[in-house]
Amino acid sequence: MDYQSILTAINSLGFPIVACIAIAWFFYKTNENYRADIKELQASQKEETKALVDAVNNNTLVIQKLVDKLNKEE
Repeated sequence: MDYQSILTAINSLGFPIVACIAIAWFFYKTNENYRADIKELQASQKEETKALVDAVNNNTLVIQKLVDKLNKEE
């Protein structure tokens, strides 16, 4: 939008209405960006959680092998 169209909207609708529309548009765009960021973070956290679960499972297997080996030696 250019300067002249903003002035025309203010003159025809009034400043409070144009200000409310601008605030609503700003809120919508901000919320849209926030949701996109949250989706990216959730995807990243899913990958990290999967990696942690794999690491815990691998550690559990190694500990179980050590326990089995210790039990055989006794």
